[in-house]
Amino acid sequence: MRALAELSDAELAAAVAERGGQPFQARQVAHWLWKHGASGFDDLRNVPKRLRDALAADFALRAAVVRTAELAADGTEKLLLALADGEAVECVIIPDGERTTLCVSTQVGCPVACVFCASGLGGVRRNLSAGEIAEQVLLARGRLPTDRRLTNLVVMGMGEPMLNLDNLLPALQRIHDPDGIAMGARRITVSTSGYPRQMARFAAADPSYNLAVSLHAADDALRRRLVPTASHPVREIVAAAHDYFGQKGREVTYEIVLLEGENDRPEDATALVAALARLPCTVNLIPWNEVDEILAERGLRRPVNARVDAFAAALRRGGLNVTVRRQRGADRSAACGQLRLRSSGA
Repeated sequence: MRALAELSDAELAAAVAERGGQPFQARQVAHWLWKHGASGFDDLRNVPKRLRDALAADFALRAAVVRTAELAADGTEKLLLALADGEAVECVIIPDGERTTLCVSTQVGCPVACVFCASGLGGVRRNLSAGEIAEQVLLARGRLPTDRRLTNLVVMGMGEPMLNLDNLLPALQRIHDPDGIAMGARRITVSTSGYPRQMARFAAADPSYNLAVSLHAADDALRRRLVPTASHPVREIVAAAHDYFGQKGREVTYEIVLLEGENDRPEDATALVAALARLPCTVNLIPWNEVDEILAERGLRRPVNARVDAFAAALRRGGLNVTVRRQRGADRSAACGQLRLRSSGA
């Protein structure tokens, strides 16, 4: 049974019309679903019961339910969401002072297969629909206490967003729409491992969201070792990101997951400075979050703080703006793909 959350506005209007409803009633349904987060048909308060019953006979309201929720000591909450076809994806709620960030997924699994990430261990099963992407915001928003709201969205969970733009762009439109979830575009960041053609399409879309590039290394050979599916040279990815800045005026963030002895050496910092120093950007260093035993068997290690600090200092001396992400939710499998992997064996 398809969910109303998966329908476009045009599809919802057609579904309402087929059941004797009027166009304004389709807008009422969408309003209750997206603006107010209705969780059942009885929550559609000003929609006639006859129309609610007719819709309920043929549709679910939502496409996903929370199967598992794990709360870490630092307040990070990871949700495993069960989808209608039996698949599962994750999203993560990350409170930090007055900010509350939600990290959402775009695919079931991931095709990129980064050697340090649990998301790609089972490959990719399918793309998420626009509704399944946007609905993660509803499910997360509904779990927050009344004194806290979602302030930021990062599309950095399971999957490669640029390989599901057909569904991601309408999902973001729903999330951004003042008549929908109403989150400002400046508070939304989409992360990619680097697909220049799709990045150009993303740059052409309105409105202007923030872009993050998971670079991990500036040397092509090293990057292919860390990201085995990498098919574009670093220079092409950086050029596409710089074009994005030129079109949108939004400074790009480059993300580097640091692995001890792999990409945290002085020569790795030198290569990054050479690739990025003259560009308006920020480099976000992410010490690797040690995850599943399968990845541990690959000999990967999280660098000690002294190595992270030395790497950051080298980049700053080279003229780069650098941030270091602190680990969140480590006691509750908050790295991408861990909870799904542990729950399903996928």
